[in-house]
Amino acid sequence: MDIVEAIINFIFFVLVIYFISRVAHFMNHTKNRLNEIDKKIDELKEYISKKDY
Repeated sequence: MDIVEAIINFIFFVLVIYFISRVAHFMNHTKNRLNEIDKKIDELKEYISKKDY
């Protein structure tokens, strides 16, 4: 029975690491998208300010 518990614990450990890496990847992707949106907003502000003059 110890072998079965060890295998189950190992699988659980691998799944926890996998889910943590997926969450980290999602957060990184979200941060990159927010940076892109900020750049586009800055470009639009610059375009609008040039258009006013």
